[in-house]
Amino acid sequence: MIFAVVTIVIVIIVIAVILGKKTHSPESKGKRGENYVAKILGDTIIGEQYVINDLLFQNEKGQSCQIDHVFINKFGIWVIETKNYAGTIYGQENQREWTQVLAPGHEINKFYNPIKQNATHIYHLSNYLKVKKVFVNVVVFLSNADITNIASGNVYSINELHTIKNQTTDITIPVDKMEYFYNKLLELKNNATITKTEHIGNIYKMQQQLQQGICPRCGGKLVLRNGKTGQFYGCSNFPNCKFTKRIN
Repeated sequence: MIFAVVTIVIVIIVIAVILGKKTHSPESKGKRGENYVAKILGDTIIGEQYVINDLLFQNEKGQSCQIDHVFINKFGIWVIETKNYAGTIYGQENQREWTQVLAPGHEINKFYNPIKQNATHIYHLSNYLKVKKVFVNVVVFLSNADITNIASGNVYSINELHTIKNQTTDITIPVDKMEYFYNKLLELKNNATITKTEHIGNIYKMQQQLQQGICPRCGGKLVLRNGKTGQFYGCSNFPNCKFTKRIN
């Protein structure tokens, strides 16, 4: 009897540990962040706003793209990347990598600039919708991140996100176009055949291509160029593709 009770207790502890690891995994943390943003954005309201969450698709070149949120209103197509990071974040708009410092500074992590990451998302959406200059690049950090050291107007805290609903821009999208863009993207989402696992595999593939001098955004060749701050690698398909890579 005692042995059976002890066995049950051990099993419960093991299950709790496994569930705890899943709850704190990067994937589940990211999903929780996306759920917070989706709640603030709200539902589609015909003629006023259109919302698509977790848009995963593959283009004609076989490149895959996963966009956390697309919010469409008369002021633009807001493409939103959500980051559920903790600690203090340091970064500038044109930097390739940003820095995460976890208190009290014992752990420092580098991660790809989410503004640049989102620019690739916008590039793919622009090609699919065959339209330019209607997109707004937005990166949202949840409240457990200190973003005061980020130099960019594209970055919002989760508490500021609601302001984009009434934030004016130089963009004007008529109601019929808003609905057209929404239906096209909804069709893209519903017809997608790629899985999350395949998408992760494509990310690794693009990283390998980048090391081989291939543009991960459009597949063009990366060529050496001269800029105001020195030399850098730029896509051969410029100005259609504006991907750049710093020289290490």
